[in-house]
Amino acid sequence: MRTAVLTAFILGLVPIAAAAAPMAPEDLFKMTFLSNALISPDGTHVLVESSRMNGPKNTYDRTIDLVDVATGALSPNVTKHVGDGDYDWMRDGKSFVFVRTVDKQKPQLYRYTLAGGAVVGLTHIKNGISGPVVSHGGDRIALTVTDTDPAHDAYVDFGKAGFTPTSSQKKSDVHLIDALFFQANGAGYTYQDHQHIWTIDADGSHPKQLTSGKYSENLDAWSPDDKTMLVDSLRYEPVDSGPNDVYTIPSAGGAMQKLTSTLPANNGFFFDAGGRHVYYLSGDVKDAAQLPALVAANSDGSDPRVLVARDTVSWGDSLLADMKEGGGLCGAPLPAGNLALLNIDGPGYANLRTLDLTTGSLRDVTPPHGEAWSCSVTRDGRQIAYLYSDFMHPADVYVTSIDGGTPRRLTHVNDAYLASVTLSQPVEFTVKDSAGFPVQAWFMPAIGGTPGTKHPTLLDIHGGPETQFGETFFHEFQLYTSLGYNVVFSDPAGSTGHGYAFEEALENDYGDAMFRDVQAVMDAVVQRPDVDASRLAVLGGSYGGYATLWVIAHTDRYKAAVAERAVSNLQSENLAADFAGKNGLGGGYYTWGPPWDPASTDYAKFSPLTYVANIHTPLMILHAENDTRAPIDQTLQEFTSLKILGRTVEYVAIPNENHDLSRTGSPIHRIERLRLIIDWLNKYV
Repeated sequence: MRTAVLTAFILGLVPIAAAAAPMAPEDLFKMTFLSNALISPDGTHVLVESSRMNGPKNTYDRTIDLVDVATGALSPNVTKHVGDGDYDWMRDGKSFVFVRTVDKQKPQLYRYTLAGGAVVGLTHIKNGISGPVVSHGGDRIALTVTDTDPAHDAYVDFGKAGFTPTSSQKKSDVHLIDALFFQANGAGYTYQDHQHIWTIDADGSHPKQLTSGKYSENLDAWSPDDKTMLVDSLRYEPVDSGPNDVYTIPSAGGAMQKLTSTLPANNGFFFDAGGRHVYYLSGDVKDAAQLPALVAANSDGSDPRVLVARDTVSWGDSLLADMKEGGGLCGAPLPAGNLALLNIDGPGYANLRTLDLTTGSLRDVTPPHGEAWSCSVTRDGRQIAYLYSDFMHPADVYVTSIDGGTPRRLTHVNDAYLASVTLSQPVEFTVKDSAGFPVQAWFMPAIGGTPGTKHPTLLDIHGGPETQFGETFFHEFQLYTSLGYNVVFSDPAGSTGHGYAFEEALENDYGDAMFRDVQAVMDAVVQRPDVDASRLAVLGGSYGGYATLWVIAHTDRYKAAVAERAVSNLQSENLAADFAGKNGLGGGYYTWGPPWDPASTDYAKFSPLTYVANIHTPLMILHAENDTRAPIDQTLQEFTSLKILGRTVEYVAIPNENHDLSRTGSPIHRIERLRLIIDWLNKYV
């Protein structure tokens, strides 16, 4: 359902399913999470990575599963080893290579043969490997190997100290840092790690290192004749987050050749089927809302031309949910017809499309709804495998023809769980905001609670802000509806998938543009007969946490709030986050000026902390202690201020977790998080 008539929405002409036993946070232990669908060159099988929560070990069991395309039969854990992943097919489709870690040693490359199930080790590289990519001819495999700078000797004269150090004391754990972007959320310190490209022969022999040095490289693609590789690398120390350059390099070894670009943010994509041209995305770093252009150039980088202009296409999949964080960009050139396959955001969905490499025109391959990502094509370019999710179904493997038609679902990994619960079907509606933009929103009617009565209602605001909510499975939302809450979610100003102008509308009105949109959404919602307007709550994480703090500082409409991994002070966020540089959150320096300059008053103007004295809504503020995307001081500043003011606030600190707690955190902490939020909502709403 792409649109809904607002008057019908307000009148409540939406059937509510019969009551069922409430879902529980612990239901996550019953679910399977899929990623990385990869079809074999001959189209007979699809590899897919499955993850399941392991309660006793408080971790995730990851396996490689094999799906038969003809029958849909799924062979779980085909390599018979938990933890295997990161794979690519050999070109005959009879075997595949994958990465395995044994006994806490460095990960190495192995090959699995379908006939007989034999597993053979291929590499013994000291620092371990990742990211195998098989050449078109199948005789070589590209790998990435990460070198880590050795620890410095301890800055201690042990002779003068008068004791003999232990082996661990001989090396220092002190970090000497002289560059920005020295850490990454979930990875910790990264400045000392340098990723390089190697190749091996298909049998594992003749390992060869192609790149080296203090800068890292990432492989994008082999050329069709396997003589050249397309590579991403940034070979200087930036003051902006996001700059990158594209290079070609001979696959036999040799000098890297930089592709000329007038813009600083470039990312390689692929060679065309004939190998005559390369394609890469190119954009600036000053505009947080900018959509990059697609550029075509000769294979040596000469004669670049813009195929798809900037700010016209939202590349990839940016839908948010608790099963994962967006599906990223997938795609490949097709062997005939001068076409490429890729996934693209639309308003509230992401689907697969073909791109004409001559004209830049796009055509739908899968219908414009749901969430399609992790796509791959057969050798002949006729058949596609991908992952697909919608409101009522978590991700499964699908196949379809490049010519379109009805996609065919191959797997049903969560059907048993889904049959045991009653789900709420979101209803789409739109409102117009004060700038004239249509704001897309969804209402999920309560399943639990007393039928035929007014229900408390939760507004959830997404993070980013350059992401979107849309038609994908969201366990947490379904959980709330099963407990008797209506759930409302929307794509306010700044969201992707709705065009550049709508995304950019947030940049110079960072709090209020969002606030006006979500208030307009809730103005419509409270007119429904099944909504108790006196029992509303607002929730959100990351930018959604920022938005929650902003909302409750500007209205007392909501009786409770939950802000997770929130940003409260834009000045300190833009100087301390793992992405902090000139172009921080909201554009940072380029939008509002230097954060340290007293004349740059917009940081305070658009910071929720400035308005903290206006907050009277009971607030739970939750933060993972290892979060470097929104450092924990963002929560501490808001919490301390509210405590001094004597307001109702509770701080939940989650140890050993990062910014992605709600999606990839340890199983126990993910369940505890949901339990604590539910308790807070039950107490105040």
